[in-house]
Amino acid sequence: MGIKTEAQNYHATNGSAYAGSVGLFNNPASGINSVYKWDLNIFSFQTTATTNNILLSKKVSGANGIPGKTKINFKEGSNSYYAHQTMDFNLFNLTYKIDEKHAFGIGIRGRMYNHLKTSSIFTNDTLTSGYEFFRANRTTAFLDGFMTHNGWIELNLNYSQVLQETERTRLTGGITLNIAKALSGFQARINKINFQEFIVPANNDTGYLITQGGVNYAYSNNYDVPNNGGQNTINQIFHNSLISLGLNIGLEYSIYDAVNTDDNPHSPLNYAWKFGFSLMDLGTNSFNSSIYSGNYYNPVAVLNDRVLNTKFTNFTHLSDISDSIKTMFTSYDSLGGKFRISRPTRIILNADRNLGNNFGINGQLNINFYSTSSYRKILTRELNLFTITPRWETISWGFYLPIQYTTQGRLWVGTAVKLGPLTVGVHNIALRKAVNSLNGGGYIILSIHPFDKRKILSRYDCPQ
Repeated sequence: MGIKTEAQNYHATNGSAYAGSVGLFNNPASGINSVYKWDLNIFSFQTTATTNNILLSKKVSGANGIPGKTKINFKEGSNSYYAHQTMDFNLFNLTYKIDEKHAFGIGIRGRMYNHLKTSSIFTNDTLTSGYEFFRANRTTAFLDGFMTHNGWIELNLNYSQVLQETERTRLTGGITLNIAKALSGFQARINKINFQEFIVPANNDTGYLITQGGVNYAYSNNYDVPNNGGQNTINQIFHNSLISLGLNIGLEYSIYDAVNTDDNPHSPLNYAWKFGFSLMDLGTNSFNSSIYSGNYYNPVAVLNDRVLNTKFTNFTHLSDISDSIKTMFTSYDSLGGKFRISRPTRIILNADRNLGNNFGINGQLNINFYSTSSYRKILTRELNLFTITPRWETISWGFYLPIQYTTQGRLWVGTAVKLGPLTVGVHNIALRKAVNSLNGGGYIILSIHPFDKRKILSRYDCPQ
């Protein structure tokens, strides 16, 4: 089973010496290359969504054409559909430069990934029953697809330092240890469901009989914790969650036009070129599987569209779903124990050009380790493939224009602004349209520097 994900896309900060704590999400070596002595990211939030079948439209009410409520529609046609939504939330991420060659960082992050993908099927927003769906897909070879949800909270511990310095170059390295609590996990797969049309002799009507295939799903047993409300439920969820370790490592190599002297020292701002390499999100999240998780295969002889319509009603507990599915198949295997969902392991290559006068341009290539074409493993991956970000910024102001090409072949043009401690951006400006596929997202960053602006800079004054 293969999944695509995206979470670390604060594109405005790519390669920036002003990124502070947020820069560690892109390269663990960036902490020592920050302009700040102290940087406290009080809060940052980012979400991204991409799909090829969900459309948003404004319903027009009345003859005056006043826009009404936003309506969600499904694109009609036969396609392999996908939908992916990701989110990460960061709280009190701190970086501190011990001196000009050593820095550390610490922070808390919450991360979530939601993904769905199908084989080629026909659908639209007017199909309201199993019969209508099977009839529309009667020429489809089989039904196949998967869903994955992965949510966790992690403590990040970072250390970075200067590894080597010459008159015109500087090599820095960094490492981040992730200590995670895997709070919420779910994976499901439909395995090559085959069906055939039949005639009902009594009324000469048609129906659709499931003949082959199966389904399996597993979810973390936190969903079985009784919802007593308050602190007790939260404590139980944390107690049931497993601890996982992850690792990020990175290097940054800066090239300077001027020779390093006492009168003209190398600083995070006066480089000509800066190149980055990072290996991110090594590791997996482990979950205790619910006792109601299972693998179901070999459909019963009478499993048709009418039976399906009656089976999926009046559920009051997740165990009811398992009990209902067991009556549809002759074979069942428990998926108890543990299951794992990989993190989006990837290599990030970064090139940043300082153009002078507070202008710069950054190029970033994201190389995922895992393919989304496999249905055999539960994998996660990033969506962004290549991003170019022109920027103009000072310590207090900034304007950014990230342009990214995704692994789905989409071109997104975003924008972001920095107003003092606050940076706000969107991934795809096209979301402003009244009718559009749900592609894009946005982010917000609130960071402060606990001491006087001129004192937090190291050995130089920031150009304004």
